[in-house]
Order: sequence, then C-alpha cells, then structure tokens
Amino acid sequence: MAIATSSTNVQRMLTKNWSTLNYRIEYGGFFSNHLLHGVVALFELGADEEKLDEFAANYATKLEKEEPDHEDVLRPEVRSSLPQDKLLTFESARELRGKRENFDGLLALYAAEIQELGIDGAVKKHLPLLVGGLAGALLHSIIQLGYAYRIGGERLVAEGLAYMHYAYLSFDEPSLGAGDELSEKKPLSREEALRLVLNLNSHEFLLGEMRRQVKTKPLADLDIGDLQRRLSTMSGDPERGSRAAFQLIWDTVNGYDLSTMDGTFALDLVLWLYAMIEHNDFVILHAVTSAWALQQLEHLLEPADRVRAWKVWLHVSLSAFVTAQIRDLRVSDICELCSDELPGLDSWSQIIARTLGLAEQGVLERDLVHVYKLVQVAHGHGGDMTVRGGVNGKSFLSAEERDYITRKSALKVISVDFGSF
Repeated sequence: MAIATSSTNVQRMLTKNWSTLNYRIEYGGFFSNHLLHGVVALFELGADEEKLDEFAANYATKLEKEEPDHEDVLRPEVRSSLPQDKLLTFESARELRGKRENFDGLLALYAAEIQELGIDGAVKKHLPLLVGGLAGALLHSIIQLGYAYRIGGERLVAEGLAYMHYAYLSFDEPSLGAGDELSEKKPLSREEALRLVLNLNSHEFLLGEMRRQVKTKPLADLDIGDLQRRLSTMSGDPERGSRAAFQLIWDTVNGYDLSTMDGTFALDLVLWLYAMIEHNDFVILHAVTSAWALQQLEHLLEPADRVRAWKVWLHVSLSAFVTAQIRDLRVSDICELCSDELPGLDSWSQIIARTLGLAEQGVLERDLVHVYKLVQVAHGHGGDMTVRGGVNGKSFLSAEERDYITRKSALKVISVDFGSF
C-alpha cells in the first residue's frame, strides 16, 4: 500500500541519507547533484514515500560518494577542528567565489550563520551578496537553494548558500554613475517580449562574441561543460565574459520597467518562452526552475535587492536563450492558440498521473529529474490564479492563458525528448 509522507519526513530523509554528508554537490567534474530537487518536486506532485525512495536510490547511482571518514561540519566540534587550509572567515571566503574550491569550508561557514541567525536570518543576510552570481553551474546554484528552502532544514539550506558561493558566476548589475539611469523605461508586455526574443534569437554580434570568447583562456581550459562555458561568455566575469556582450544584454534589460517584477511575472514570462520553442529545450527549462527557486526566496530580500535579483535573473535567462541558438522559435504569440487548444488539453490530474508513471515505461528514475521539476513548477504556477506581478500593474498572462501555458509546457516535457534544434 502506498504510504503518504510529510514535508518533515522528506526533510529528515534528505538530510540523513541524501545530503552532502553522503554525496558530493557535484559529480563528473562539473555536473550538479539534482537529488534534492527531484525528491522535493516529486513530493510536491504527491508521490508516496516508496516513489521518493526509488527515485533517490536510482539517482544516487550517478553521484560521487563522500569518503567513509567524511565528517559533519555542521557539528561545532568538527568545525573547530578543521585544518587551517579548510577553515574560512567570510573575508577569506570572498576570494573563493566561483572558484569551486573548499565546499566543506564554505558549508561550515554558512552552517554557523544559520545556527546563529536562523534560516531566514542567514538567507536575508547573505542572499543579497550571492544573488548576482545566480548563474553559477548553469543556474543550479540558485535552484539548489530554492528547493532547499522550500523543504527546509538547516543543513540543506546551508548547502544551498554554500553552493551559490562555490559556483558563483557574476551577472550582477554594473554600477551606474549619477544621471546614467534611464528616466523613462518601457513596460515588458507580451508584445514587447515577443519583439525582444525575436531580436535576440540568432543575434549575429552576440553569437560572434560567444564563439570568440569560448576559445580564449582561461575559459577554454575550464572543465565546466559546453553549456556552462557558453553562458560564461555572456557573463560579467572579467576573465570569462565578453564585456560588450554583457553590456548589450544588460542595457536591454535595464531599458524595461521591472520595478514591480516578481516570481509570478517571471514564471509567466519564462514558461511562455519555453512553450514558444517547438523542441523541448534543456537550457530554457533551467530558466524556468530557477525562476521558481528565486520566487521561494524573494520575500527575504529588501525591495531594492528584490528588483536587482530579478534583473539579474532576466539578464541570465536572456543570455542563456542567446547561447542556446534556438532555430524553431515561433514568430507569433502561442497564446493566440489558447481558445482553440485549451479545452482539449489533459487535466492536471491526468498530467500528474502520466508524469508519475513514466518510470513504469522503462525510463530510469534518474533520467526523469528535469521532467519532474518542470511539471511540478508548471502545476504550482498553474494553480496560482492571482493575476498579479505584471509590470506597471499589468499581468503578463491572463488566468486562462496561464492555465494554457502551464499545461502545454507540462505536456511537452513529458512527451518530447530533450534536444536542440
């Protein structure tokens, strides 16, 4: 008989059996550990305890196990006995941002902050310093923190903060001089968004900068995979990114009035973009799940930092879109099909049942993690009938359009294999 579980039990299971106590945060050199994301996504979709265990056990077969003598740095007595080269202060840790070094030292640092300030207090204090680097590990650093915060637990959230520091990739807004801020900015309506993505898609200058920059050192020598390397070329990192490409996309983002942007608006926008692409795009899927992750945390940011965080997220997402080199983007708004197609789409109960049954068709649980996450995010957003978050008070999608886009996106991810066009 299927046994239901609770968020507390899931949190305990993740902490005891599946956290970085037992498995490293990355494997194979640069791949991110998605185990926590998949378990939380399945839990939110209503999976029972047996299903969660099956997924976790199967996914763990691809991970790198920690050494048998690996100690728990969340314990104060272990932290106090760390060797000198592992012991960090926030001042010394600043030099490690984005270096992918000394994860346990960073974990010890953020764990101590959480034990002193509480989870919310530590995230409030440190997220403003880390959010400019949310592109790290192809957005997986913010995804890790968002899913950890959603399920809770001191260790899991400390792992998320440490991973944001560990994988930091700067897309932070540049400093503006007096008088440099635009006095008039455009609303980011859907019509404007369509013009924007059509203009950025196959952008000759940006793609030229990407192709040039990926061949330069030190970026060419980094063991980070092609997707991360391409995104790095658009970043503000002085050693990895093209300054001209970064500035062009930043100027574009800064030309919009994003003063009221929030997670609801961001998810409307990015799920619409995901649906606008004919194939099942792996890169834009990560823009979707990262928007959901940041939405979990946005209430902990002060207003100015919240605006900045969403501008960074949009900058990263547009940069990722450019580097994905998409050639099957629709040229007209997919929402024009809403009235005709919505009545014929599967209901959410049907979509979730199909999603949870995919492993019974011979697909390995570990290969379904991105499918589970996209369906979980789309389902949660589809149920958010508050048509809020629009720039200048206008929503990006109506309630009917949101229902259409979220179900359309979920059906695509369970029906179409990932790939590039």
